[in-house]
Amino acid sequence: MDNGYFLRLTVGQYLSELSRRSAVPGGGSAAALAAALGAGLNLMVLNFSIDRERDGGQAEKLTAAKERQQQSLESLSRLVDEDCKAFRGLMKALSEKKDAQQEYISAASVPMKVCRECHVSMHITEHLAVDSNRRLISDVGCAAQTLRGAFHSARFNVEINLKYIRDRSFVDNTRDILKSMEKDIELSVRNISAGIESLMNPKG
Repeated sequence: MDNGYFLRLTVGQYLSELSRRSAVPGGGSAAALAAALGAGLNLMVLNFSIDRERDGGQAEKLTAAKERQQQSLESLSRLVDEDCKAFRGLMKALSEKKDAQQEYISAASVPMKVCRECHVSMHITEHLAVDSNRRLISDVGCAAQTLRGAFHSARFNVEINLKYIRDRSFVDNTRDILKSMEKDIELSVRNISAGIESLMNPKG
């Protein structure tokens, strides 16, 4: 399978591949795809909001957010297949009885990239919860929850590989970054959810 194979499949084909008794795609690839869905929702909201925005300064901020979110979406899209490639490399090294330290690092690094992109995208979602087309506020909430789930799914795939890595500096630094991102993401989701609930269920 060449690079980008899974990304080029239809949704139905990907789900069929995912459900097979096969090493790839697995949880890491699915986490990247889920994160891409959250990023895509953000972009949809941004596109509608930019079209409606009349304030030049605010429109400029939304346009900058759109550019960053597009970059994140493209990165996450690539990671759908990169995770499969890294996992295949790890399985090959283990089957050949090699010291798979570099392969474990690669297998941890790909979902770590997914976590980072979820972190970036969540900040954009938090901005959209305040400044976006109000008719799409439920989509903002969907993006937040999707990105949160994708982050934790990717985090599990980082952690499962960290346990086999002997480089304590790499492991400790990675875990510190994960904890910091998790704290930010959980706070963002709480803020976003509270704001959306108040808009959908106003008191009085």
